[in-house]
Amino acid sequence: MKNLASPDLDTANQADAPRALLASQRHTLHFMVVCLFLTAISALNGMHNSTTDSPSTPTQLNLFYAFVIGMEWLWVRFVYKGMRKYRRSIVEFFGRHTLTFKEFGKDVAYATLVFAIDYFCNAGLVGLLQHGAQPANAVLPAVPVGLLAVTLWVCLSLSAGVCEEIVFRGYLQRQLTAITGRLGIAILGQAILFGIGHGYEGIVSVLSIVLNGLVLGILAAWRGNIRAGILMHVAWDILAGFGIVS
Repeated sequence: MKNLASPDLDTANQADAPRALLASQRHTLHFMVVCLFLTAISALNGMHNSTTDSPSTPTQLNLFYAFVIGMEWLWVRFVYKGMRKYRRSIVEFFGRHTLTFKEFGKDVAYATLVFAIDYFCNAGLVGLLQHGAQPANAVLPAVPVGLLAVTLWVCLSLSAGVCEEIVFRGYLQRQLTAITGRLGIAILGQAILFGIGHGYEGIVSVLSIVLNGLVLGILAAWRGNIRAGILMHVAWDILAGFGIVS
């Protein structure tokens, strides 16, 4: 019997990974319930508050960014605790045995390609549904100004890129693959949950983020790790903070 304490998941494709569960199915169910609950709360809050009620003063924004950073890492802690009981490690998602300069170069290339694909797909979707008008972003009501705000935004972007790829493309996608035996269902499932988790941003943003989740899920499956996805995710969020992408 294979020792789950030191699994070898650094394959070229997640479809070839062992179908051993990363955590209990109950843990995954709790994950989904909490995610849907938070989505419902944020969506209801968004319905009763206009964009003018979003944090707008420098102090409010800084506190809000710090709060979101903490929430991102709480998600990772939740995943870590569930996996620890099954003697699995989050490190598996990074493909540590395949990390060489050559492979990192490929990660950068794939991240750049996915960034371009996502940019044009997002522009096309927004243009189709909103005639080019970009949806409001409750998390970024204003461009960060000042050293502290810029630093916090970069830290938030790093946290979101790392944590959300660990949680959705690392844990959830592989766990759903193990549960269902179908990689396609797993990619679609994590993308939908990833998208509706941003329900407070409106339907157009949700659809855009679902599409982004699908692309990142396919990338994670193709590469067998989440490194390229993290690079793309972090770069996108940082540039969005300065209005370069949206």
